[in-house]
Amino acid sequence: MELTKEQIQFIDHRLENEGIEYWEIRIEMLDHVVSNVEQNLTPENSEYEFKEKVQTAFVTLGWKENFNGSNFPNTDTDAWKNVNKEYRKMYSLGFVAFFKSFKNIGFLICYFLIFFTISNNVSLKLFKNISLVLFILPIVIFLCYSVKIWMKKYGKSIHLNYGSFYFSFAFLMMNLPIMFLKHTTQSNQKIGLIIITSIYFIATYSGYQVYKKATSRVEKMRKELSA
Repeated sequence: MELTKEQIQFIDHRLENEGIEYWEIRIEMLDHVVSNVEQNLTPENSEYEFKEKVQTAFVTLGWKENFNGSNFPNTDTDAWKNVNKEYRKMYSLGFVAFFKSFKNIGFLICYFLIFFTISNNVSLKLFKNISLVLFILPIVIFLCYSVKIWMKKYGKSIHLNYGSFYFSFAFLMMNLPIMFLKHTTQSNQKIGLIIITSIYFIATYSGYQVYKKATSRVEKMRKELSA
């Protein structure tokens, strides 16, 4: 028996109250619960019977009464692991793919030559400031994209979370090697900054590709839901 819009909303709200915050997970679980309830609901479809069938469907999904937040243990954890595995692979393949393009290799060589020439003609302090600007620029772009997505009010999304993480991942990882450079000679610091900024831009570009795919996927899912 087909459920009403109000009954489907009741199930969705209950899933959210049970701790299923990320809407991608909630959609999958909602579809399962709705199908289960529709198959077992009698024509009378009383409110008591409906809620009883919903409870039964929840139990089949692994629902257990507890006092530690979500009553669906490991639901979010498993989903996070699966999505992270997919995006981590996408990120790694994107990084490696950069070096398979002659155009990219040529660009990287030009970058090395230009940046190396600059390093030989300016002081270490000025060169560090130039490098700092190069490091900050992708973060500014990332913040602009984040605000744009936030304004669309997509809600809590696993795909957006991981897309954002891999977009900013290079910035988080490059801070440590830069700190070690402070204890080396001026020449080594300049060479180190050239190498680190090169890796940083390649890794950030790979993260940006992951972010674009994540946002495109979320936008597509949202359009399908509103259709």
